[in-house]
Amino acid sequence: MRYILHQWAGLCSLRAGLGQVRLYEPATQDELWETLRSLERPPLILARGSNLVGADNAQAMPVLRLPKSAEFALVEQLGPCVFKLGAALSLLETAKLLAAKGCGGLAALAGIPGSLGGALAMNAGANGEEIAARVREMRGWDLRSNQPWKWQREQGGWGYRRSPIGKDILILETILELQPAHPEEEKAAIDAELRRRRMTNPKGASAGSVFRNPDAQNPAGRLLEQAGCKDLAQGLFRVSQKHANWIINTERKPGSATDCRLLVNEMKARVLEKFAVELQCEWKWAAEL
Repeated sequence: MRYILHQWAGLCSLRAGLGQVRLYEPATQDELWETLRSLERPPLILARGSNLVGADNAQAMPVLRLPKSAEFALVEQLGPCVFKLGAALSLLETAKLLAAKGCGGLAALAGIPGSLGGALAMNAGANGEEIAARVREMRGWDLRSNQPWKWQREQGGWGYRRSPIGKDILILETILELQPAHPEEEKAAIDAELRRRRMTNPKGASAGSVFRNPDAQNPAGRLLEQAGCKDLAQGLFRVSQKHANWIINTERKPGSATDCRLLVNEMKARVLEKFAVELQCEWKWAAEL
């Protein structure tokens, strides 16, 4: 099957990873099955790369990403504010499309970058809301067993930044249940969330928050700031002066995943030494997948 040779840095929002990948983007489900049959090993599943750090691997690894084709970005209304949606849609695009149809409930999440499939895989959350609350069903493919995969609400499995989707599950579509909303009011709520993010998020190439919050009383950003992590740097990567739980690629150029890992480890070590709290990284690392 045809693929494109890419550097990891070009596929991640943080632009981290100097190794190469063989990127497969099958436009139809038939092409998807043909691609999977042709590969010698299950590929790494890539969404928009908004919370992923690439790798400095010497040999190109197979990576699979669903394009925004008709089959993978479908929007089908099943009932009042009930929709079957393709995983390749962006989360913002999904919120806007459904708002226009008079359905709300995603405005709080609209500023989270990435695809709908990626949002499901990490149980994307913001402003006290999580996408898990809207999910009725999910359908996908298990790359290890080479069998269809399906999840229904009664199966549970969600948690903070945790979903029932395993790392070898390729999500193809989901059914979301929203609530009736006035289209203009929902659009205004989405726009307000986007403005809030522009005001609060540090500028520069990034992958979002680095660490999970240990608890509501001790947000990771506060612990990192008190541990003296602001402005720590390694290679092209630097902890933001604006938010200590945020790493930016200062020059937006391809940087070493190893440098990024060293910086994250230093931040984690400082908090552990000062507060005896072991922070958990929110990001996914290609080298570990």
